[in-house]
Amino acid sequence: MRLRAITRYPEHAVYVAELNGRLVGWMHVFARPSLTAEPSAEVAGLVVDEHCRSRGIGEALMGQAERWAEEKGCRAVTLRSNVTRLRAHAFYDRLGYETIKTSKSFCKFLD
Repeated sequence: MRLRAITRYPEHAVYVAELNGRLVGWMHVFARPSLTAEPSAEVAGLVVDEHCRSRGIGEALMGQAERWAEEKGCRAVTLRSNVTRLRAHAFYDRLGYETIKTSKSFCKFLD
């Protein structure tokens, strides 16, 4: 249901990776216009099967996010990563991503 909702909008894209006919990863990226910054794309989710990591799958998906962002006229690709995900942070560092700030995340669930 969520995938169907996302794919209705051209400012969102979902890419999958498969290995030997099996889904081993996916990535969701979307364009994020802003009044306070240049147009950018945000990677909302990147998942690679834990048994298939360190094989270039995540790097390929992130490369696709960057190409998609350029096609959409975005000047940057951003993402958020939980502070506990140190291995993921090292991965993004290797790809040339920089930590630009730290912040708290707030949510109010609506009835």
